[in-house]
Amino acid sequence: MGRNISENHLKAYKEGCFKQLFSAIKEDPELSFEVRLDNEVMVYYHKDKILTTSFKSDKHPAVKILDSKYYAPSTGRKAPSVDMQDKKNWHVVSLWRKYFNEAKSLVYFYKKGAEFSVQQNIALSNQSYDNRFLAVDMEWAFAQSDIDIKDRIPRTRIDLVLVDIVPNEQGLNDIYLAELKVGTVATEGTSGTIDHVEKTFKLINTEKACQDLKEDVTNIINVKRELGIYTGTAKQFNLADKPKMMLILAYRGEEEHERLKKDSAAAQEKAKELGMDEIKVVMHNALIKLD
Repeated sequence: MGRNISENHLKAYKEGCFKQLFSAIKEDPELSFEVRLDNEVMVYYHKDKILTTSFKSDKHPAVKILDSKYYAPSTGRKAPSVDMQDKKNWHVVSLWRKYFNEAKSLVYFYKKGAEFSVQQNIALSNQSYDNRFLAVDMEWAFAQSDIDIKDRIPRTRIDLVLVDIVPNEQGLNDIYLAELKVGTVATEGTSGTIDHVEKTFKLINTEKACQDLKEDVTNIINVKRELGIYTGTAKQFNLADKPKMMLILAYRGEEEHERLKKDSAAAQEKAKELGMDEIKVVMHNALIKLD
């Protein structure tokens, strides 16, 4: 059958038990409706599966909700408040809307929590002049409100801005725009990483963005030095005019490690294609081994 659904499954979305579900999906631009193998439809939010419908034996419709890992006790969050596996709720579109809003929130905080924890630890671990890199800012974005819409570049938010303590061959301290990825999933592939390379390329080649970044880095370093946030022997930086890109890839097991290595190889190939400097890749084992 391949990636296809049966006539009964299709009819359920058009005029049957999944009609209200389909209405909720169509009105929400953040949801993606995808036909899968074995007569299944999967609904995604930001590449995470949040709902599956199926027709067992092509006669019995079923719904599978968000995986319990998103609301496990360790997360401190609760399962969606409406039971969409209960068939009597399938014909109420407002309940589908409520389910999707709650499921999306759970996915967002699950992913954000994992990455932000690592991001925060990286920032805290690189606040000394005696390290190789100095963490300057998190979630930096190029402000474009005063730029004509037609001249704006795709918006992107930089996970971490770091300065290389060691000058390059030209005697300049490179500014790195670091993108952090904590693990990955097979369905994501390299698309997210490639997209970020392309957006970073446009940012690096926008003169105003580079000027703003350099000014922000200078100001933030001065403030943090004044406040005593940075430790070690203070240094004066001769900042490069154009930043470079860094990928920080955190893995939790060998399978993720292998997938992230493929991601980094694809990113390097894309950077080469665009004429960018080589991307600095940092692999980080996020597992905590107790000896």
